[in-house]
Amino acid sequence: MDTTTSYVEEIDILKPQQLARAIDVEVETNILEPVAHQYTSRNGGVTRFVLPAKAVLDAPNAALTFEIVNGEASGEGTDRRLAFPLMTGGTAMIRRITVRTGGQIISQVDEAALYNTVKSVFKSNAYKRNVLDVRHASSNSQKLKILQNQSGSAAIAGYTNGAGLVGYHQISNDDIDQQNTWGNSILTSAGPTVANAGVEVSHLFQKNKLLRDFDNRGLGPEITIRLGDIMPFFESNQLPLLAMAQTEIVCEWHSGPTATARYDSINHAPVIVNNAALAGTTAGLNIGFAAPPTLQVDYIHYPEDEQMKIMNAVQGAGIRLNFSEVVTTFGVNPEKAAGDGTTAVTSNHILGMAGKEVKKIYISKNYDKLSTQGAAERNNTQTGCQTHVNKYLWDNKSIQCPGEIYNFIVNNERMYGIDIANPSQAYNQLKQCEEIAHVLPAQFDTMDFDQNVLSLLNNTGEAGTVDNAAADSGFSQRILGGSMNVIGLNLDKYNEMGNAVGNGERIGSAPIEFRFTCNKTRNAGTPADENSAAVNLTFFIEHRRSLIIDKMGAQVSDQ
Repeated sequence: MDTTTSYVEEIDILKPQQLARAIDVEVETNILEPVAHQYTSRNGGVTRFVLPAKAVLDAPNAALTFEIVNGEASGEGTDRRLAFPLMTGGTAMIRRITVRTGGQIISQVDEAALYNTVKSVFKSNAYKRNVLDVRHASSNSQKLKILQNQSGSAAIAGYTNGAGLVGYHQISNDDIDQQNTWGNSILTSAGPTVANAGVEVSHLFQKNKLLRDFDNRGLGPEITIRLGDIMPFFESNQLPLLAMAQTEIVCEWHSGPTATARYDSINHAPVIVNNAALAGTTAGLNIGFAAPPTLQVDYIHYPEDEQMKIMNAVQGAGIRLNFSEVVTTFGVNPEKAAGDGTTAVTSNHILGMAGKEVKKIYISKNYDKLSTQGAAERNNTQTGCQTHVNKYLWDNKSIQCPGEIYNFIVNNERMYGIDIANPSQAYNQLKQCEEIAHVLPAQFDTMDFDQNVLSLLNNTGEAGTVDNAAADSGFSQRILGGSMNVIGLNLDKYNEMGNAVGNGERIGSAPIEFRFTCNKTRNAGTPADENSAAVNLTFFIEHRRSLIIDKMGAQVSDQ
C-alpha cells in the first residue's frame, strides 16, 4: 500500500514563503551558546548547539557567528597578515555541518566550504559584493581597469591588441589589485609621472578583512553565515520544534596551518596570507577562535489555534517537509602514464543513487598535490594561472582542465548524444541548474588557457604589457583564470517546483555514471610545463528527501 501521499503537507506556516493571510505572531530572538566547543589549528574541531523544543524555528534565517584570530596564545599573530580565501570568505572554516533530532541525522553537508563556493556561481555579482562580502569577509568585488593615454603623449603600447599586449580595459579583483581613483588605472611602482605620481604597487586586502592577533581578539571581522546559504535543508522549511525531540546542530571545522608551517609548503587551509606573492617562507600562521561561536535563531510563536493544527497533524497522519539533501562523494582522474607528450586521460565514475530522486549534480575539479607527481608540479601554472596551488583560493575552486570532455549516464541512457566538449555547452548546462550563472568569462572558459582570452582579467602594469610574474603587474588573472569551471547537470523538470515530489529524476536500479576526459602533459625537459598529475573530482549530488514528523517521532524518507 502506498502511504507516501497520506501525510499532511499543506501547513502554510511551515513554508518559508509569504503567507496569504494575516496572523499575529511573537518573535523571540535567542543567541545560543554552544553546549560543547573545542578547536586547535593543528587538528580542527567541533561545536555542538542544542535547540530547545519550543515554537517554530525560522530556519532559513538561523545564522552562525564567529571570529577567527591569528595565533593561539598571547603574542602570536601580531603582524596581522591573514585573511580568508577570496570567493569563500569565512565559510572556508566549515568542513561539515549536521542536523540531528532525537539522535537521528536529518541532514548533513560534507565539504560545506567547497559546496558553498560552487553554489555561489548562482548568486548575482551585486549580491556577492554587497551582502556576502560583508557577512563572510569574502572578496568578490570586481572593477574595470582602464589603460590611460597619458596627457600630451602618444598612445601607449597597451592600446594594441594581441597576446603580448592588452588594449583598453581589464577586470580586476579589488582585494588583490588596488587601483587609484582617477581613471581606474592600476597602481604602479614605476617612477613618478603625470599619471602615477608617487604611487606604488599594492596587492593588499582591506584592513577590515584581516584577522586580528590573539591579544586583540574581539576586534576583527565577525563572520555571519546563514545556515540556509550552506545547507539546503534550512532554506526550504520552517522547523516545528514544538513537535520534535531535541534538535542539535553540529559544526565540524577545518584545521588551520600549524605554527611552524611555511606558507610555500601549504596545499590547503581556511586562511590565506595578505599579499601571497611576498609570503614565501612565512610561518606563524596558526589560527584559533576569538571566543566560542554562537547561533542566532528566531523562534516564531504562533497563536494557539495555529499550533494546534501542527500538533493535530503530528498526532494524526503526520507532517511531511520536503527538502534537498546533498551527498558528497569523490573520484580521481588518474595521472598520465610515464612518457613525454600530451595524452587524453579518461576515467569512469559510478555515483550510485539508485532509488533516489536526484535533482542536480555539481562537480568541482582540483589537481592532486600529495602524490609524487602532484608534489613535483604543485607550483606549476598554465599561462601564468595558478591551476595547482592557488594561494588566494586554495582548493575552494574548480579548475578548468585542458581538453575537457564529459557525459553522464542516467537510468542507462546517455544524457547527451554527443559528449560535451565545448565550454559554451558546458556553461549552458550549468546555468540551467538555477537559470543563470554569474562568473567572469575567463573564470569559466580560458579556451585551454589562451592568453588572448585570459587577458580579460588584469595582468598588466600601466603600459598594458602582459606579464604574469612581475610584482607590479596585476594578480587577478593568475588567481581567477579558469578557477570556476564547475560542471553542472539539472535533472529537475521545473526549477520553480523546487522540492515537490516527482520534480526530480527517480533513479532506477542502474547507478548514475560520469565519464570524464582531459588532456595531460609530461615534459621531462621542462618540468614546469607539466600538468600530468591526477585530478580530484568532488561530486555534490542534490536529491529530494522528506522529513516525516508523526507521533512516533521524526524520520527521514527518500519516498
